[in-house]
Amino acid sequence: MRGWESKVNGKRSEADKPASGKPYKPRYKPKPKVEEGAEIWFDDVDDVLLEGRVQLRGETGETSNPEKYLVKENSFSGLTKIVGMDCEMVGIGKDGEDSILARVSIVNHFGNLVYDTYVAATERVTDFRTHVSGIRPQDLKNAPDFKSVQIKVAEILKDRILVGHAIHHDLKVLYLDHPRKLIRDTSKYKPFRARFNGKTPALKRLSEMFIGVKVQTGEHSSVQDAQAAVRLYTMVRTEWESAIREKHKGSFHGKKKPKNELNNKPSILSSIQKDLSSSGTRKYVDSDSD
Repeated sequence: MRGWESKVNGKRSEADKPASGKPYKPRYKPKPKVEEGAEIWFDDVDDVLLEGRVQLRGETGETSNPEKYLVKENSFSGLTKIVGMDCEMVGIGKDGEDSILARVSIVNHFGNLVYDTYVAATERVTDFRTHVSGIRPQDLKNAPDFKSVQIKVAEILKDRILVGHAIHHDLKVLYLDHPRKLIRDTSKYKPFRARFNGKTPALKRLSEMFIGVKVQTGEHSSVQDAQAAVRLYTMVRTEWESAIREKHKGSFHGKKKPKNELNNKPSILSSIQKDLSSSGTRKYVDSDSD
């Protein structure tokens, strides 16, 4: 039987018959068949980062959302060895000067949300700080109690590298400790601070400078802030971790490195800013997965 002849149920029809002397070109390309339960292979992901079953993050379809540049597309959506966290607080006491936890968000190494919840107030809220926190009275109604949230967060953070911006504030409001060796604080990373004359940089400025994404343009989102902090970390992860190893190595041998050595050596930050100056927004690429 000739290849163009008609067959039933989705096979070639007489209309597909080629004109004389012209090669046959099919009107469609068959999609590859994926067997149910088949393993998904990631060729650019460190195996030690993955835990549990592989899931794919669906496309949001949002082109104006900063998440497009803060979350790696089609990436693992479960818990990873590296997580980012940010909290939103509301004010209590006179003039709302003191803070209590109102929302906590945790994302994985690729920016995918793994935990996000509002938290029932433990005291009477005198200032919801909505213009900054984005928290409204109705958000805290029927929210989980503080203790259950605290326990859940502690379970997630255990033995994981925690990334955040001024993360000590978030841990303080959660009444949690975390091993110093497992904390990566983007507000304290020396090469970041060097770009701001040694001062503590705002997350908003860091995100715009090195990712090309504006965050905190109105009401804050703890999800977006956690994603931005993790994104900043992953962009310089190789250099950051190398500096930590060198520091520990130097301490072990009783040697101290020159104070400004890290700031004077060529840095990946220069290439990041160079990319941004030409493209406006840096493509999501992990510094150690190219």
